[in-house]
Order: sequence, then structure tokens, then C-alpha cells
Amino acid sequence: MLVIMVETGSLPDGRTRWAGRRHDDDRPDATSGASSAELFEVVFHALHDGEQVALGFDCPLTLAVSPDQGAAAGDAGADALAKLAEPTATRPGIAELGEVLGELGTWRPWTRVSTSLSRWKANTSILVWEAVPAPVAAGAAADSFFRQFRTAAGRRADGAGGAVVNLAAAAARRAGLLADASELAQPAVSITVTGG
Repeated sequence: MLVIMVETGSLPDGRTRWAGRRHDDDRPDATSGASSAELFEVVFHALHDGEQVALGFDCPLTLAVSPDQGAAAGDAGADALAKLAEPTATRPGIAELGEVLGELGTWRPWTRVSTSLSRWKANTSILVWEAVPAPVAAGAAADSFFRQFRTAAGRRADGAGGAVVNLAAAAARRAGLLADASELAQPAVSITVTGG
């Protein structure tokens, strides 16, 4: 298992710092880089080698919508829910997520993406999760993820009480990857980052 944390808006010129490590490597930031292309390469090779990848972002991955919008989109189906997320596609973090998932959609369209910890643990290739509170250090985020993964914790992001659109699930859908359509109306999983 490879856990990567993307620090959104961390570098100038549209570059984004990211770092992570594997479950059997205690070195902080054992894998790191500063571009979406490098991030794609690491994720692609991990998936190619049969590893699961947990890709975290320190930006909101759940968008609250009005109850009327949520109900209308829910009645219209997954495409309508994904359309509600389109205006966020260029936000820091969401843009980088879109780039990585878009490349995977080109080179590995059979890749499964989830924002549910339990579903990912069962059979999914990539878990996209939100680190809270933001901003966070990548090393601390990976450590927090591993602690919560072992105890099967991982709460849903804020907004669980109202109508929401899951921005990560929408990005996976736009990329043409395999994602459960029911996740579009559910908050993304969030990991509370402590320490570091």
C-alpha cells in the first residue's frame, strides 16, 4: 500500500508538492515530487505493481449544495450530480486530482477509484481522501492515515448532514475510471491529521 499526500497550492507556477510512503517504509516522505507528471508516474507504477494507492489532498473534496439542487440532481442521475461539480474542476487540488485521474483514464481505464475507506479496503485500486485540518504536512498525513487505517477509522467529511457532491468521485467519473456512482452524493472520507 502506498499513501501519498498532496499539499495543494504549496508551490508557485502551478506546481504542487506531494510526498508519501509505503506501509512497510518508516522513512518520512520516502517518495516525493513537485509535479502532477511525477505524481502520475508514481501512482501508475504502484498500480502496475499491484499495490493499492491512497491519494490524499488537503483541500475540500465534498461540496455542499442546496437541498433542491441535490434532490434534482439525484433524481436526474449520476451525470447531473457530476455536472454540479464541474465549476470546481480548476480549483487547487481538484485540478491536480483531475490531471492524475485523467492520465490514469488514458493509460489504465480499468482502475477503480473510491472515496470510501471500507470499499477501498475490500477491492479498490485508489482511495481519494481529504486530510483535515488543512494545510497539513505530508509526513504527518501519511502517519495519521496508517493509524486510522489500522483501526478502520476514517470519518466522512463535513457536510454529511445535507446534500453534497463528492468532487473526487466526480473527477474519477470525468476521467472515465471505474467509480461507484452512489459515491457522488456521499461525502469523501476524511482523515484527521495529528502530529508532525
